[in-house]
Amino acid sequence: MRLPLWRRRQDEELDEELRSHLQMAIRDRVERGESLQQATDAARREFGNVLLVKETTRDMWGWVSIEQLWQDLVYAGRALRRTPGFTTAAVLTLALGIGANAAMFSVVYAVILRPLPFPDADRLMAINGLVVRDAGQVSPSASSSWPDYFDWRAKAQTFASLSAYHDTNFTVTGLGRSQHVPGAIVSAEFFATLGVAPSLGRAFRREEEHAGSNVIVVSDQFWRSQLGMSGDAVGRTMMVNGRSFTIIAVMPAGFRFPITFPPPELWTTIAEDAQVEEPGDTPMTAQRGAHFLQVIGRLKEGVRESAARAELETIASALAQQYPEDNAGRSVRVVPELEAVVGSAKRPLLVLLAAVACVLLIACVNLANLMTARGTARQRELALRMALGASRYRVARLVLTESLVLAVAGAALGLVAGSWLVRLLVHLSPTNIRGLDEVSMDAAVLVFTAAIALACGLFVGVAPAMRVTRSQPRQDLSETRTTAGRSQRRLLNALIVVETALGVLLLAVATFLVRGFDRLTHTDPGFDPSHVVTLRVGLPDSRYTYLKKVAFFDELLPELARLPGIEAVSLVAPLPLGGSRFGVSFDLPGRTARSAAERLSAEFAFVGPDYFRAMRIPLRRGREFTAADGDDAPRVVVINEAFAQQYFPGEEPLGKRIRPGLSTTEDETPWREVVGIAGNVKQQTLNERVKPLYFVPYAQGMITTPHIVLRSAGPPEAVPESARKLIAARDPELAVFDVRTMDEYFGRVVASPRFTTLLLMLFAVLGVALSAVGLYGVLAYTVVQRTHEFGVRFALGARPRDVVRGVMGGAFALVGSGLLVGVVASMALNRALARTLDFVQPVDAAAYPIVALVLLSVAAVAAYTPARRAARVDPVTTLRAG
Repeated sequence: MRLPLWRRRQDEELDEELRSHLQMAIRDRVERGESLQQATDAARREFGNVLLVKETTRDMWGWVSIEQLWQDLVYAGRALRRTPGFTTAAVLTLALGIGANAAMFSVVYAVILRPLPFPDADRLMAINGLVVRDAGQVSPSASSSWPDYFDWRAKAQTFASLSAYHDTNFTVTGLGRSQHVPGAIVSAEFFATLGVAPSLGRAFRREEEHAGSNVIVVSDQFWRSQLGMSGDAVGRTMMVNGRSFTIIAVMPAGFRFPITFPPPELWTTIAEDAQVEEPGDTPMTAQRGAHFLQVIGRLKEGVRESAARAELETIASALAQQYPEDNAGRSVRVVPELEAVVGSAKRPLLVLLAAVACVLLIACVNLANLMTARGTARQRELALRMALGASRYRVARLVLTESLVLAVAGAALGLVAGSWLVRLLVHLSPTNIRGLDEVSMDAAVLVFTAAIALACGLFVGVAPAMRVTRSQPRQDLSETRTTAGRSQRRLLNALIVVETALGVLLLAVATFLVRGFDRLTHTDPGFDPSHVVTLRVGLPDSRYTYLKKVAFFDELLPELARLPGIEAVSLVAPLPLGGSRFGVSFDLPGRTARSAAERLSAEFAFVGPDYFRAMRIPLRRGREFTAADGDDAPRVVVINEAFAQQYFPGEEPLGKRIRPGLSTTEDETPWREVVGIAGNVKQQTLNERVKPLYFVPYAQGMITTPHIVLRSAGPPEAVPESARKLIAARDPELAVFDVRTMDEYFGRVVASPRFTTLLLMLFAVLGVALSAVGLYGVLAYTVVQRTHEFGVRFALGARPRDVVRGVMGGAFALVGSGLLVGVVASMALNRALARTLDFVQPVDAAAYPIVALVLLSVAAVAAYTPARRAARVDPVTTLRAG
């Protein structure tokens, strides 16, 4: 087919231009010292690649055939192979960003997003209690008491089933050495609510909730390790808490609920809480004021969460009016069970995911810089492609294909790096987070990685591709040197400013966390954790009444104190920084409340003699407890300084009286005299506000299994075994558990802040390093582009230090702009971060000088090498080449 005359003339003109540029390229190479044959072969290779696209294609946004797509991939591969340095840098940059995001997302997905492993888990709701006090103050509390739960179960119509539970510990004997086994006490509907059936046997029945129904369900792990995977395990009996229990079921492998650490292995019914120690005592199942249960419910199909919440609020309001002494001011909060399980782990993980996304954005901006600079260096090649017949959109599609190929290669390498980083994250993370044992690079992570790889490819490729569509081939071919235009230089500078601002943001956040974590670890907990060992001894109710438990510890503590190297021994519950707290309301003379909602409230602990010396808690005034403060002695109490300041301001607290809602008998709770004032202690976390706390002697208020604390004169490693032997000599069936040092508890409290801080430091270092690489790349490219300018300046008398000063000044101007933008953004972020992570100060101005110093130092290092290269430009060679 003959072409029109105007097209033939255009082709002839283009062929003539191509020959002219080929000759010019050969001449330039010969002048640089290459032989004629070498220069000719190199120039033909360069222009031969251009001839590959001598065809007209359809619009890049239209239909693309498989053949065209394959051609684009082949051309992209060839182009990237010709620049191995650029390709390697681009792939590694993306691999770092994508790999870190894939690893972090895998953790977030496993902990926060992955549904609970139960059928229709989205219909499972956690029902948490709320207490509304004066001035509208709302505080969370344990969900319900057993009587409240019974009323909820009978009246709620929006739930297919409701179940209550609380975790506990069992002492198992008769299977070898006495052992402590974690477990739970649950209502009969527990397994049905979760939608899980036993693998062997049957679930609980409603009639087994009454006292005397000693039936138990075991986990698959317990069945394997303790019962030898016996096929006749169901129906067997075993000794639990000193009583004979019948095994009625074995749960499937992997079943775990409630989410506790370590996981539960035994489940029994409400019948355990229906037991009483002495005839005439009120069982826990009849104490409406004992709010300590967790409740989980399964919504009926089609019922909304809001409808269930409204119904339970109505029921709770009716109970508050019916039982004002115990339930006044109480309401409920209904949330998805997954949200309740995730708990406090959600916010730090989302902060880390945002930080690692910032790292990826820096990597993408970095690569966009490289692509933009590379596009300038290739503008003659791309112009020749269009001049030889390729449409603008075909060439733009080719540029975009190159960026997508880089993104795919970066994602593949990033998955390899991410799989290694996942293991590191799991190793560094706190052990008490649900789902960490299930973290893996699964299908969801692969889909996420593919999505961010595609987004990265489009992000870094769109700008060079759009530039191609606006280029002028004839003008680009007529230029003797490939240089960046003013708009392109502005784009490169803008990208550097953005990249620096993101680096500042990351570094500032990491600095906030480091400083906050440093303050946290140097916070005085109110006691000395060094050289202190703690342990617990399970005393089964079936063999130890309340008075027998008191007598046991009365005899045990002096014997432990006589062990070699022991300075002091006592007991306490709850243990400071042990993760638990008790709250008991109380009355003051002249301020007796008419209902539970009006009563004053403070934290409570029961302790043994010598407790304040064993923990080295300062006793400000008065005395601590002694062995004489027994169950038959006058009731006494020691308060902390916060209690004295809040409830006895401007008065002498010693000798004052309070009446806690606490008693060891069924009689009316007695008034207690304040006999001592102790220093404030951080009871649950290091960064919490100190709260009013009062202590009572364990003989006058022991309500749970206490922690025995032993302070040793030297290293405490040998203490637990000596204590075990002494306890076994008294009763070989007793299980000793929770053996830890106070330093371990201290470490557990700071584990989550440490994890968050460490990872953010890592991401900040990575982000700043990528920013430095980007700055170096742009400056090095700028120096190459301005070589002719520097040659002219030297020829006119400029000195090397003037050029160095100019290059360095330009770098600091860009970094300074990014620093200013980043600091302003981080100021706004600081307050939001303080609301998310409570160990971060809401205003931390001291962090900004640190950030500025680090960024400017990094910028100086990144800019120095290109500046020195500019200072070594030979004016004679440069001007001859120009």
